[in-house]
Amino acid sequence: MSSSHQSHEGASPESVASGFEVGDWKWRPVIVLLAATFVTLLVAYIAMAALVAISRSGLADSSHELTTQDPALLPPGPLIEQNPNAIGDRMLTSAHEQLESYGWADRRAGLAHIPIERAKELLLEQGVNPFATD
Repeated sequence: MSSSHQSHEGASPESVASGFEVGDWKWRPVIVLLAATFVTLLVAYIAMAALVAISRSGLADSSHELTTQDPALLPPGPLIEQNPNAIGDRMLTSAHEQLESYGWADRRAGLAHIPIERAKELLLEQGVNPFATD
């Protein structure tokens, strides 16, 4: 072999001096790959949020709802919710009204409901009797 042709086998002197291989990989491609990954995830998140917003507005369409009150014309149950967002919103509003107001649960039996914050205060003041018979 000629002296001008040198073999590149083995570790570099810099790697031998530091005790580990210093030239295994480059920083730039890794940083570019991480940046591209985060940008792709951000774009995918924005696209999904836009699709959810668009599809949510389509749920307000009531053209597919059954308007008949005649039980003979309705299919056998259980029926599918026709507009789950509207029904869910009504349920939440009703629950919040009951949790935050005074009123009768059963007037004949003398049962009333009170706001939940007041009920918590009363529990802290009076405590709970675990041996109560009611």
